[in-house]
Amino acid sequence: MFVRPQDQFACLQIPGVKVTEGVVVPIPGGEAQLGAIWVVSHSDERQFDREDVRLLSNLAVFAGTALTIVDARDSGIEGDRRHSEFIAMLGHELRNPMAPIDSAIGAAKRLCADNAKAVEILTVAQRQVRHLRTLVDDLLDAARLKHGKLTIKHSDTSLNEIAFDALAAVRHHFDSRRHTLKVSGLDAPVPVRADHVRLSQVLGNILSNAAKYTPVGGTIEMTVSVHPDEGSLDPAGQVVITVQDNGIGIDSSVQPLVFELFAQSAQAHARAEGGLGIGLAVAKRMVELHDGTISLESIGAGAGTAVTLRLPILRAPSAPDQPKETAEALGLSPVRLLLVDDNRDALMSLGILLELEGHDVTTASNGRDAIRLMAEVRPEVAIVDVGMPDVDGFDVARAVRADGTLSDITLVALTGYAAESDKSRALAAGFDYHLTKPLSLEKLQYILANRTEGKLGGLVWPYGRTGL
Repeated sequence: MFVRPQDQFACLQIPGVKVTEGVVVPIPGGEAQLGAIWVVSHSDERQFDREDVRLLSNLAVFAGTALTIVDARDSGIEGDRRHSEFIAMLGHELRNPMAPIDSAIGAAKRLCADNAKAVEILTVAQRQVRHLRTLVDDLLDAARLKHGKLTIKHSDTSLNEIAFDALAAVRHHFDSRRHTLKVSGLDAPVPVRADHVRLSQVLGNILSNAAKYTPVGGTIEMTVSVHPDEGSLDPAGQVVITVQDNGIGIDSSVQPLVFELFAQSAQAHARAEGGLGIGLAVAKRMVELHDGTISLESIGAGAGTAVTLRLPILRAPSAPDQPKETAEALGLSPVRLLLVDDNRDALMSLGILLELEGHDVTTASNGRDAIRLMAEVRPEVAIVDVGMPDVDGFDVARAVRADGTLSDITLVALTGYAAESDKSRALAAGFDYHLTKPLSLEKLQYILANRTEGKLGGLVWPYGRTGL
């Protein structure tokens, strides 16, 4: 619109300048007005016309579009940051209560070792806690998948160990339903370059589904075949993994949907078994991140299901490593431990469990006491919760590494945070290992037995990597 001084727009009055007229054009921003463009003239010879207004209106539209895009980008960046922080905090808060429960159950099983019924009931409770942890991990992965945050980290590993990890994680499903499991194709080492933890999770999800949707006493077969690329000098080829069951099968109308989030086959049955319809969607994305494919085939209801993975991740076999002995084979001697955690329940339950394992355990409920006890007790291994108030676990690790007299202490970070950035931060602070809650006693035992051999991210153990 045109504005002249006599129209009493005081804001057009510029000290020392004679303003004869002006143009005001609003800057649009969707349903709101983001501002305005004001252009004034101080010459009686220059008057604005309709063409001036048209040009300024176009400029205002361009400005409004640019401001809207910048605002949306900034909002998106802030939203992504808040989402990542929320996922990390959610994982931490959900895992934290499970840690003392799992440790307390483990301690109770040892205290009731002579009571078969009590051990049986506690084993059920322990199995359900670990199932709960799997559900938590699946929910967090579903959130990451929806926001494009799922990532993988390649390393040289073995498909044999990956499969062993997956089978160990779901063995209770097979045992409880009395299934027969047949595995073929893993008699010889199958070296691969892959994300050990993620690929083990993929196989675990597929095997868990097979067990879940196969009637009691059924048969599940996992076959592995290697197909070298004979037309190339590159030793890399393809590995094909097929999991076949003789279960309830999948109706043809449902098959196109099975790799979508929250899709379920035979929904009532899935709910009875605790299914969320997440596992296959997450598995598909993880396989794609490995440049592989996943497919499902079922003739129909009652005809069983076959899930096939094709992964171009083979690497040339190297000289076989000397097999590492398990902690049990080594006859692990008592270790002087310092446990640090501000969660009193977690501290007490894990402390009792490790004492029952025969270790000499000292505890601290805050970072300041932990730093003091490092020098007084001189533990061989310190297991430190990183998320403490005031003096956190990272501060404790830095203080220990700054004291040359404590350089022989092995530091293990124990936390509910499991992102790669959390592991990198632990390494930078001086930790040797990073374990997520609830603590795996088997992994800790192996660390105690082999702590002089590895550092963060580098320890290979009989059940796979330490989750680092």
